[in-house]
Amino acid sequence: MRKQLTYLLLIALSWSCTPTAKEEQPVVAEDDFVWKTEQFADLKMIRYQVPGFDQLTLDQKKLAYYLTQAGLSGRDIIWDQNYRHNLAIRSALENVINNFEGDRENEDWNQFMIYVKRVWFSNGIHHHYSMAKIEPGFRQEYFQSLLDDTNTQLTEEIVNTIFDPSIDNKKVNLDPEKGLLLGSASNFYDPDVTAEDVDEFYAQITDKNAEEPLSYGLNSKLVRDENGQLREEIWKSGGMYGEAIDQMIYWLEKAITVAENEAQKRGFELLIEYFKTGSLKTWDEYNVVWAAATAGDIDYILGFIEVYNDPKGYRGSYESIIQVNDFDASARMKVLSDNAQWFEDNSPIMNEHKKENVVGVSYKVVNVAGESGDASPSTPIGVNLPNANWIRAKHGSKSVSLGNIIDAYDKAGTAGFTAEFAYNQAELERAQNHGEIGDKMHTALHEVIG
Repeated sequence: MRKQLTYLLLIALSWSCTPTAKEEQPVVAEDDFVWKTEQFADLKMIRYQVPGFDQLTLDQKKLAYYLTQAGLSGRDIIWDQNYRHNLAIRSALENVINNFEGDRENEDWNQFMIYVKRVWFSNGIHHHYSMAKIEPGFRQEYFQSLLDDTNTQLTEEIVNTIFDPSIDNKKVNLDPEKGLLLGSASNFYDPDVTAEDVDEFYAQITDKNAEEPLSYGLNSKLVRDENGQLREEIWKSGGMYGEAIDQMIYWLEKAITVAENEAQKRGFELLIEYFKTGSLKTWDEYNVVWAAATAGDIDYILGFIEVYNDPKGYRGSYESIIQVNDFDASARMKVLSDNAQWFEDNSPIMNEHKKENVVGVSYKVVNVAGESGDASPSTPIGVNLPNANWIRAKHGSKSVSLGNIIDAYDKAGTAGFTAEFAYNQAELERAQNHGEIGDKMHTALHEVIG
């Protein structure tokens, strides 16, 4: 029995080369594990393993399960955050797939299915990386016939949005001439809220001299009330996304019963309080406890965290990553962590930018047991949190490398690209013999030192 194979999910790589007949076949390891299963458009689908899962105790397995379920409870949140029509579009696409009884062997249907898979993969109709709206490879008339044949309800406005490239064509627009918000399709603000409105709103409530500033706007949508005044609609129990958040709380309460230690338990309690109240002060208190809770074999990321999808950089996209410690790899990487000050002292930057004391550099290699939201299915390979600079400076941070994800990328790749572009045979052999460890060290240096 291969004990490392205990939990399987899908991830994907961006892939833009023209596939050859050989590359279109599944990538299979010597032990018959299929790493790459499918590719379409600019994507290829990859599976990963979870080494060491069977070595966990029963309570640890329960903990990983409860936290994974908490993460999955918020799946619809990222769809709604990415675009206001995403959930309606997803429902319509899936209704067509489940109920269409016509010809599924023609090119129109094939292009329809490619579009659906791309939308599933990007958690919406905008590309997960380029942010551009995904262009359907089929005619609007054909799509309307699918809706009619399956009695699928979708408004004319939404149908036109799918096919008209001039409507909401960029999820995140960073060109100020187009309007950072008015030119972006992400659903963090009412459609008529401008970047200037946001600046004025937060200028009134933000203390620029605060030593421990709150992450204003992190867990809310900025909307206009009936009087035209701006207000925050908080993502919390009883508020926006309340039903999904209540499910997260349910699973977190179960996680408390199998917590590995008191620090981890206290983190769960604070996270529950934050989800119930929406208090950003509680969020900071939670992150201080979470950053210090380095004991135990199970860790997690859960909440509204990265702000890349907000052109103004306030609002956090929902995500979750559940992690199992990779003991052997973490021991090796600890050498980097222990020598972080040496790298800081010898880095090629101006001396005034160097820290005299690097605080709380924590680095582990972990194996992903479950992901959701903005971390799935397009997954990162490393994470460094919390994001608040004052917490990082005073209390440290956690840097983790997602070992089994990196391994899946490596196993699912092909040697053809390296052979094509290697300078000579010696370089090719170096890449074949040391490329995998070199790539892992590159990520480790970035997460711990960078």
